[in-house]
Amino acid sequence: MTFENFVVPVTTGTAPEREISSTSKASNLISSMQKHWPFLLTLALYLYCAVSYSLTVPAWEAPDEPAHFAYTHHIRISGGPPIQSFKEGQNEVETGHHPPLYYYIGNILTLPFNISDFSHIRTNPYFSFSNNDGGPNRMEHGNEAQLYPSTLTALHIMRLSSVLFGVGTLICIYASGLLVFGGTGWRWASGGRLPATVAAAWVGLLPQFAFLSGAANNDNLVIFFCCLTFWLCLRLALLSPQESKFHRPFFVWLGIVVGLGLLAKYNEVTFIPLVGLALAIAAWKRRDWRFFLWGALISGASCVGVAGWWFLRAQILYGDPAGWSMWRSSYNSIDQSKDFKLTGEFLAHSWERWFNSFWGYFGWFNLPFEPQLYKWLARFSALAGLSLLGLVLSLLAGYILAKRGRKLSLPGYDNRTGLGLLFVALTILFVGFSAFNYAVTFGDAGTQGRYLFPALPALALALSAGLCWLAGWLRYLSPESLDTKAGYAGLALGVVALFWLNQHALTDIIKPAYQTTAEVRPQVLLKELPPHAIKVTADNTFGPAMRLEGYSLEPSRREQIKAGKLKLTLYWRATKPTKENWVGFVHLVSGAQTFGQNDGPPCNGRYQTFKWQTGELIKDERELVLDDWRVRQIQMFPDAPLQLYLGWLRSPGGQKAKLSSGADAITLNWN
Repeated sequence: MTFENFVVPVTTGTAPEREISSTSKASNLISSMQKHWPFLLTLALYLYCAVSYSLTVPAWEAPDEPAHFAYTHHIRISGGPPIQSFKEGQNEVETGHHPPLYYYIGNILTLPFNISDFSHIRTNPYFSFSNNDGGPNRMEHGNEAQLYPSTLTALHIMRLSSVLFGVGTLICIYASGLLVFGGTGWRWASGGRLPATVAAAWVGLLPQFAFLSGAANNDNLVIFFCCLTFWLCLRLALLSPQESKFHRPFFVWLGIVVGLGLLAKYNEVTFIPLVGLALAIAAWKRRDWRFFLWGALISGASCVGVAGWWFLRAQILYGDPAGWSMWRSSYNSIDQSKDFKLTGEFLAHSWERWFNSFWGYFGWFNLPFEPQLYKWLARFSALAGLSLLGLVLSLLAGYILAKRGRKLSLPGYDNRTGLGLLFVALTILFVGFSAFNYAVTFGDAGTQGRYLFPALPALALALSAGLCWLAGWLRYLSPESLDTKAGYAGLALGVVALFWLNQHALTDIIKPAYQTTAEVRPQVLLKELPPHAIKVTADNTFGPAMRLEGYSLEPSRREQIKAGKLKLTLYWRATKPTKENWVGFVHLVSGAQTFGQNDGPPCNGRYQTFKWQTGELIKDERELVLDDWRVRQIQMFPDAPLQLYLGWLRSPGGQKAKLSSGADAITLNWN
């Protein structure tokens, strides 16, 4: 399977001949589309999800999106990439260390628009990467269509281009799957189309990939070129000399693709060893090492011709071809490599961040899925990993028995799959090492799942191979091709589950997090104190503007407390407007022991104090979580006072708000 299968070539001859030929080619194209309809459906679902993210996520609320657009803006006004400083905080474009291809493309696509109004975007002064006290939004939103209409349109055009790069990524992954699974071992799986579709579907509907594809980010471009390089390497290594003849144009295009990938982002460098391996395997099959030498020379020269100028520029400006020393120096405050120690705690912490953000961690790495969802995703990943291990063991067993002159009939066993999995393993190893090095250097800032996305074709093929191998065992239990039916049933189930994950992220996580102030106010403002609320009248006003008028508890009596979530609702009156950001704290205590706490901005970060207006009555709902052990402690000492200790902390700063009496907290009894 090659990309040429998707193209109708130009024909020559007389008009009737051309008409017949065109009809035949059109018929073949329709037949091919019908054959690959599961992949085309997957592609349509990806487009729906990615476009939904691009339209739902507010402007600038994807990782580094303002800086990526600033790079394009800089090219527009200066005509070229920025020159970076070694000093931290001195760079006008934070992402100026990146190669420029994505930003040149963005500049071309947005040329019809005057993006000078980009200067009107506004940051949220209380946003914090360490917590959510100023709200999840990195930027301030409101009247954006009036403040910077041209920039807003240009941003969405760049987001749409990222979606299209994602389409290219999925096509490359599907084509790679058809190569790896095109051997005799996968004839039962629709000639390999089933596992190829599983691989593409998993990537296209992976929530983090769809979210990233809807953002202006150069990761989308380099992921595409990495996938295209991976496919070209497989095509070179897997096809026999009789199946395909490679000439100089192929090597030229291979070098151009690698060069363009290097101009997109440095991640492409991890695929250069794969190119060398593919050339070596192809040369060995042909017993012609001139093939390797000419291939390396031509592709290498093409790559240097495309990308060499950028590395020469970096060498002249910064003293090394990648500008790595400048890059680290300009982010000196988060460079942790000098004090790095490889510990179990570091590995566990990094793995959790990698895993969670690989599947889905939205916004500026501050809008996660629920913890229980990550547990289910971990179980699924473990199943896929065990299935892949089974396939690898089957391949090894088949190879050993074949050496002894015996045949072993196993689902998915053939030499093509074995060679394909070699490329899969090496890709994961190289990209994983690069991501680990980045995490060692920049800590949490560098420990993000998207830095593993250049390995998506390898990870997708590994996952698909394992799961389809597991389904393939059913062929030995039923003569009615139950294996293929089970495979497609599993594919449908997986697509539905992944599609639901994306819709859950969009409707239950992202949309509520970025509700405008006008949308939030009707949900949190009351006209008067509810009848069931317990009134608070004495010494209840914190400076500068927060007066506690009442509260309610669920359950209302302490003897009704059970393990799980306890609900506390606080009713605050804004005595005057304030531009300060105050974060509330609530501790459930008995004597010197704390049983539970809830610290954070009011209304779960949706209506902070700097948005309050004079006279408003704000409903601030909070939850306290108690386990069985703490509940038993409360029940064992019924006479010990159970109290809620609450107040406010300024953020940033940490100073406690004071009551008129000078105290810094209110104590409420839970009778």
